[in-house]
Amino acid sequence: MTVNEPDADGRELSATFARTMAGVGPDLGTLVAASTRQGRSIRRRRRLTVAAAVTAVAALAVGGTVALRTGGGPRDGGTVAAAATATASTAPTPGRRYPQPVEHTDDSPEQPQRGTGPNTGKVAMTGRTALAALTKALPTAERTSDYSGYSQVSRTRTTDPEHVTTVADLLYDDGSGPANVRLWFEGGFGDHRAPDSHPSLDELFSCARVNADGRLRYCSDSVLPDGTRVLRTERATGDALQREVDVLRPDRARVTLDATNKAEVAGQAKVQTVRDGLPLSLDQLQAAATGADLREWTTPEEAQRAEQTIRPFHDGSPELNQPTGTPATPKPDSTG
Repeated sequence: MTVNEPDADGRELSATFARTMAGVGPDLGTLVAASTRQGRSIRRRRRLTVAAAVTAVAALAVGGTVALRTGGGPRDGGTVAAAATATASTAPTPGRRYPQPVEHTDDSPEQPQRGTGPNTGKVAMTGRTALAALTKALPTAERTSDYSGYSQVSRTRTTDPEHVTTVADLLYDDGSGPANVRLWFEGGFGDHRAPDSHPSLDELFSCARVNADGRLRYCSDSVLPDGTRVLRTERATGDALQREVDVLRPDRARVTLDATNKAEVAGQAKVQTVRDGLPLSLDQLQAAATGADLREWTTPEEAQRAEQTIRPFHDGSPELNQPTGTPATPKPDSTG
């Protein structure tokens, strides 16, 4: 269940929350580009722009804001406050039936990696531990299932401290069908990235760079009062929809949370649409990304509790879910 697309800043934003099984990802960038080539009439663009402006008035009246690129404007990634974010869920298309996504039934054990030095006595946040925190941070009325993930401990340079990367996936269903949700946590991202890295941290969290080609349906960037940097994006074409919130916390950890309505379906070589729209808005994704109790190093007891509650669990390690001879692909721009 992957989503892969190279973006203008040189990183593959959708690969951030792609499922690790190879060959099952929709190329949303290609879909968007194809849709763009088909084009819209000037009259339709103007009509949509006017509709967005009208929506903005209502949204701003209740305190809602969103960054939406106006049609016909310069393709420089600039945004204006224009309308409320897309609704969390879309009403089902009358008479349309969707396939069910594949759900793993295996229950793989995780071996927590023990810390050293200042982290002695602690263990790296496991995939299960991340999922336990995420399920608590998401709206509680909906059902989650198909848990998978993995964690790795590494150093960018031999003199650097150890940092934890944890990936966690689940299906989230609000009663109108499941959506594919992925969490990617990178401890110390802001510290171990070289100062001369390209793109820079400022560029990674800037719509002017990320949406320089104007292909995103929505993009906004902001800095919260505590210094947290937040990039929110939405891309869509046809029935393919993806929302992502990318966060750089004050502790220099990076948290990216992604939701898409495409998933792996049995008997299909490519992912398929498994529902209309998405059950989670950008506001809800941001609340979960910033509110989840995600700690790079946790206690063995916490890892054990997650081992018991997050079940069944599929080991999503890249080396276990790629064809033989295929090198594991790190998350783009995770190092300098």
